[in-house]
Amino acid sequence: MKPYEELTSKGKLRRLRGLAEDALRQFGVTAVQLKLYGRDTNLIYRVRTDDGRTLALRVANAEWRGVEAAVSEAMWLDALARDTDIPVPQLVHSPAGEAVVLPQAAGVPDGFHAVLMSWLPGVLLGKRLTAPNITKMGELFAKLHQHGANWEPPDGFTTKKFNQFLSRGEPNVLFAESSLALYEPQTEATLRQMSEVVTQTYAALDPADLRVIHCDLWHDNIKVYRGELYPFDFEDTIWGYRLHDMAMALLDLYEDVGDSAAYARLLAAFRAGYESLLSWPEGEMELLMFGRMLWKTNWIAHVWPEGLAKTAVFHANLYTHYRQTGELLLPKLPR
Repeated sequence: MKPYEELTSKGKLRRLRGLAEDALRQFGVTAVQLKLYGRDTNLIYRVRTDDGRTLALRVANAEWRGVEAAVSEAMWLDALARDTDIPVPQLVHSPAGEAVVLPQAAGVPDGFHAVLMSWLPGVLLGKRLTAPNITKMGELFAKLHQHGANWEPPDGFTTKKFNQFLSRGEPNVLFAESSLALYEPQTEATLRQMSEVVTQTYAALDPADLRVIHCDLWHDNIKVYRGELYPFDFEDTIWGYRLHDMAMALLDLYEDVGDSAAYARLLAAFRAGYESLLSWPEGEMELLMFGRMLWKTNWIAHVWPEGLAKTAVFHANLYTHYRQTGELLLPKLPR
């Protein structure tokens, strides 16, 4: 058998399909159709079963998110399905009661895990960015935050906390020698100031506000069906702050809307929905958005050093403008 590393991309996908087939076997599910749907960070398959169900199978590599993350996700999804009316994906458990299995296939590296859940109906919220829908998105956040504050996770749930802009063990190379060599002095100084201010912003948040959060509930991790919002992709479930949870989602919303006036209207709609159920958390949300920009800059330094200088200058200029005027310019780097 040809070594996995020597296969083409298509060849790797064909071999990885064996993992999906083994995962379904472990879950006790017979598929009449198994179609690859996504492959960005995980392998996502759409499964049609012999008993008429449509399911989503996610096969993940621990280099992206480990088994602990999947187990924590499953624990919260099961609790949300039991305790609330939020239409979250319904997990399929193995005959042994496991929500996460470890599939194997010949000629494929070890370290993969899989979860199986209901396929949600509807279209992505990104295709329906209306004020009424974003008001519902605010309500959805509030409901999740209410549950995340009151729920007591069982043993085995993650102890990780998102309380700084790098919180998943990623190495910080923002100020490594290789990165510093690409910055102008003013850019370096601004990035260092950003990092210090973001750190202070997280430290100033009320410790009592820490709770279980989704941590990646941007608009395209939500579907719309018959006027109801269906959240999914709870893979980043972690302990965190409400303001952080909202900052990440609203930064993505601003980037996609691409217009400050339109974003302001949608932000007001989101806030109205949220405040219909919970008070707005204290803190300067935009500074946590700059934390996300620092994360992106750090990620660029890892995966695409050629783009680091441009990315760093762009984010540094956004920060300088915000501190001088209080205005958050469109945070989308021009191509």
